[in-house]
Amino acid sequence: MNTDLLLSNFRQYIQLTGDEEREILHYVSERSFKRGDYVNAEGEVNRFTNFIVDGSARVYFIDADGYEHVVQLGISQWWVGDFPSFITQTPATMFTEALEKTTTLSFSYDDLQMLYDKVPKMERFFRLLIQRAYASFHKRTLQALSMDAEQRYRAFAAAYPEMDQQISAKHIASYIGISPEFLSTIKKRIVLKQKEQRKNIN
Repeated sequence: MNTDLLLSNFRQYIQLTGDEEREILHYVSERSFKRGDYVNAEGEVNRFTNFIVDGSARVYFIDADGYEHVVQLGISQWWVGDFPSFITQTPATMFTEALEKTTTLSFSYDDLQMLYDKVPKMERFFRLLIQRAYASFHKRTLQALSMDAEQRYRAFAAAYPEMDQQISAKHIASYIGISPEFLSTIKKRIVLKQKEQRKNIN
């Protein structure tokens, strides 16, 4: 079990002693998923918080008309899942699905509560994680209300270039609230603009 990425993620927000790191790792479990596997399904209580070591995943819901809406995407070194379900231990309203072969390092809800007592700094870490998730959601909401589709895609690609390359256009389109066909049109338009800019420079 490769825990280096996980510990590095913790160190971005909190300082841990060697003893604390070893204590934390006692509570970690490695989980593996094939493409299309549910990390957690709608209606099931989300009992794990998941750190992606490799692979990618999406969190989405299905509306009354049967359309899927992606609310979160995740790649290596991202935390992914239905956080409200995990925090409240109530049935999930969204699906969390592996988009390719994916490995996570996960903490169960019960183990995390015990870990908070053993290593109180971890409570601070997850509080900061939730705050960042809320800030990201707030930013995305503002973008949806104030930006056109091309601006939203450009903002996404600038903020998450690795994700833009790794995750299919279909899921990115759903995440920014447009159809895959329209995203394809936007990408072609951007390429044409870039060609025109290079031509003008030359």
